[in-house]
Amino acid sequence: MESVLKASGTIRQRNEARILQAAAKQFAKHGFKGTSLQAIADCVDLPKANILYYFKSKTGLYKALLSDIMDMWNQGFSADKAQQDPAAVLRTYIEQKMQYSRSHPLHSKIFAMEIIQGAPNIRDVLERPMIQWTHHQHSVIESWGEQGLMAKIDPYYLLFMIWGTTQFYADFDTEITLLKGRELSDDEFLQAQEFTVSTILRGLNLAVSSS
Repeated sequence: MESVLKASGTIRQRNEARILQAAAKQFAKHGFKGTSLQAIADCVDLPKANILYYFKSKTGLYKALLSDIMDMWNQGFSADKAQQDPAAVLRTYIEQKMQYSRSHPLHSKIFAMEIIQGAPNIRDVLERPMIQWTHHQHSVIESWGEQGLMAKIDPYYLLFMIWGTTQFYADFDTEITLLKGRELSDDEFLQAQEFTVSTILRGLNLAVSSS
């Protein structure tokens, strides 16, 4: 019985992952209103009823997708970061955000489109967690300045700069390709990542060292 339950759980996890991946492609291409559950079901060759079983509704699927995005983005700071080296914490956070933009460009675009439109579909699940998370990061960054570990700045401006810069490489990858004449190679992306890290750290009077 236990093995049957384990196998069932594995199948569910695999199906949910496939559905979320297909949903990301459809939502990024057609937006929330223009995407249908049937189109997503066709992409993964599953009955539409399966998607409804896992996610209840199109809105439920959309919220699950964006919740995954927020979870991945928010892993950079934890409760103990205020006592750690700000240069190391910020480097790790920026690099993780850059890598996420590289590996999950569709997710980043979906989030950007939702926010630009005023978060009409996810405000109820996004607003409180985002505010709480940002307030926590604000206090961590502010404490670094008060301890003399880095320049005193408005933490919101720093967070806005990091978010805007790192997400640019996903949300505006078409513009990058047009200007460069091709997509960035892996080496070029790492160069851009290091440039972003070093520029921000220097602006905060923090030492720049390679990761």
